[in-house]
Amino acid sequence: MRILAISGSIRNESSNSALLKAIRNLLPANIEWIDFKVNELPYFDPQIQFGLEVPPSVQSFRHLAYESDYIVISTPEYAHGIPGILKNALEWLICEETLKKRVIVFVSSPSGGDYVKEYLLETLRTMDMVVTEEMTFVIRSARKDVSKLGDISDHSLKTSIIEFLKSVGLISNNY
Repeated sequence: MRILAISGSIRNESSNSALLKAIRNLLPANIEWIDFKVNELPYFDPQIQFGLEVPPSVQSFRHLAYESDYIVISTPEYAHGIPGILKNALEWLICEETLKKRVIVFVSSPSGGDYVKEYLLETLRTMDMVVTEEMTFVIRSARKDVSKLGDISDHSLKTSIIEFLKSVGLISNNY
């Protein structure tokens, strides 16, 4: 199984990147995990989206998305929406070869993240990605409970994430 991981935050030591590390640490070793840095992508340009001038970083990103079984996104909530850099990355994925991918969403927001969750789910559905409410997990305490190295200090949070990963099929029930 191959997973493409996307953090909606490019801040050094962001809680979303730490959360992705924590998720990776919980998965079996045989799962291929690819972290993609969305700040490597240029601004979305619909004039070249399907043309011959598609930048190499976009071609690589699309190929990774196409080859992945799942896309895992961890994002903060900015002004009741998704960060512009994440929206930019998603816009580059609007092409036939990346449609129908299963997307698992983690929202890290002390306020609950309801706005960003709804906005992101609607965007992903519009893109014809496969995502449901059951494929989303909201964490209010990532800054406090997840270290920069991806260690989860709160046992109940760790247990909840493991149960969630089981429910979406990323780890077996024997975990």
